[in-house]
Amino acid sequence: MIEFFDIDTCKGTASIYENHITFNKSMLKYFIDGYKARVGIDKENSKLYVFVLNKDYALSGEIPETSLLSISISKTYARICSRAMVEYVCKTFDLVVPKKDYIRYDATYDDKKKAIIIDMKGDM
Repeated sequence: MIEFFDIDTCKGTASIYENHITFNKSMLKYFIDGYKARVGIDKENSKLYVFVLNKDYALSGEIPETSLLSISISKTYARICSRAMVEYVCKTFDLVVPKKDYIRYDATYDDKKKAIIIDMKGDM
């Protein structure tokens, strides 16, 4: 039997750099309508939640502007840019990101929470 490659079966990854978090191509579909992102931390379960918000919701005033993060999207990746956010994540999970390097983690999408979940229990 022949099995065909399907991009949806590829594992999602999130790479944490000193200034941003970059998501691989298989996670791009969750950023299609993305305008801003909001990041939440679940310390108890070692999870990082990324909520991608569309423009209408991000500008609705329901969410404090100070918790909205810029995203950039290309054909091969999506990126959330914020040195302060990365520093907070590193402090929370006791991480050290080497200069000009990154730490890669598994990332999945949770349909119920409508969020990308980064498993911070172990890097790849």
